[in-house]
Amino acid sequence: MRPSSRIALGIALALTVVLSSLVSSQTTGPQTARQALIEMCFGDAPGHLEKHLPDVTRQTLDRLKRANGQEVPAMFSALAAQSKAGGAKFKTFDSGSTFFSVEEPAGGIYEKMYATVERDDLTGGEDQIELALHMISDGKEETLLPIILRFTFVMKMESGTWRLNEVSGTARFPLADPVFLKAVVEHQFRQNEEIAVMSVRQVINSEKSYQSAQGGFACTLSDLGSAGKAAGTAKRVYLYDSQLAGGKKNGYTFAISGCDASHYRVVAEPEVADSGQHAYCSDESGTVRASADGKGATCLASGEVVKEKFPVVRLGGAGARSETRTQAPTQTQSRGNAGSGTSEAAGRVSIAKGVAAGLIISKVQPDYPPMARQARVQGTVVMKAVINQTGDVESVELLSGHPMLVQAALDAVKQWKYRPYLLNGNAVAVETQVTVNFTLSEQ
Repeated sequence: MRPSSRIALGIALALTVVLSSLVSSQTTGPQTARQALIEMCFGDAPGHLEKHLPDVTRQTLDRLKRANGQEVPAMFSALAAQSKAGGAKFKTFDSGSTFFSVEEPAGGIYEKMYATVERDDLTGGEDQIELALHMISDGKEETLLPIILRFTFVMKMESGTWRLNEVSGTARFPLADPVFLKAVVEHQFRQNEEIAVMSVRQVINSEKSYQSAQGGFACTLSDLGSAGKAAGTAKRVYLYDSQLAGGKKNGYTFAISGCDASHYRVVAEPEVADSGQHAYCSDESGTVRASADGKGATCLASGEVVKEKFPVVRLGGAGARSETRTQAPTQTQSRGNAGSGTSEAAGRVSIAKGVAAGLIISKVQPDYPPMARQARVQGTVVMKAVINQTGDVESVELLSGHPMLVQAALDAVKQWKYRPYLLNGNAVAVETQVTVNFTLSEQ
């Protein structure tokens, strides 16, 4: 995913790295504006932050501290300590076009981040340092729309001391640059591929639920969705994503074929032929495969297994955290979909989502993400939840869902509360599947 939350957190970390990257530099002579900025944010001496703030800013912070106890300098110190203890390896450059480069430990938000010096203008008692940030993830430069992010730090000399007067950020869109335009297309195609994989997995989970209830697989996407209700009868919905149930979503067409009571095939092909996007497919085994030529037939015949990254929210005594799990689906993953059974984790059982739903005591509804609402994005987020013996959600793992909706669903489910599940009179931990639906009105 390139979920937006990952980009936002990466930018925040980038700012701290930008300011901390020259901490180890040993200099002599008068302090430069850049050195003052480093001391301000990452110094150890008392008052290191306040020293490099304008008088009016220091007075305002003091008033805030007296009014509500918020101590901004302490917040900066905590951020600095977190940056230093993060385990990232970074290098700084005193000259040249690169200001710093930093490599995250395995499992981090990004693989590498670096900043290029776009401008360093010293005019009299003012120094403006402009940096452009770049992030590398999965071997490619990370882009948000894509955009080119830049930050400018304005330091002014006041009473013999460099003080930070302004921090500004800009996003540049070079609309006539062929390289930029190519990146826009590649970004969109990459996002389409990510959503296609999630959608195929969503169909897999819907087919499992359908088989458990109906004794066989659905042969069309509309059978899984809300279409085709028999007159006078209510039909259960297994696939809540109306776009996916209609067969088209985010530049891909989806179809089910080769269906009988024991088998089915689902294929996702890019609508634009020869676009360089992969085709994706799966069957009753639950293994998602891909073919680089964009053809579903090739995927079914000789597609390579997709290794997927799912965000996992872990809840513990030290607070919530998120991590990324890389998983290669195997045929053994499709076993055990009905009722309950023993899980691979010792002492934990797997229960049907209907059983788990009956145990819910309190259910926090998700906040509809504003960007998703504006883009009219709807759909279902499917997750696997682990619930401990006291009924608290211990972890939540994403199975499928639109990237714009995923984080809101995860944040809501991790606050749900269940009655303990009893096995032979004893409370046991369980794992189950949960779904969160996002639906907009027709207004």
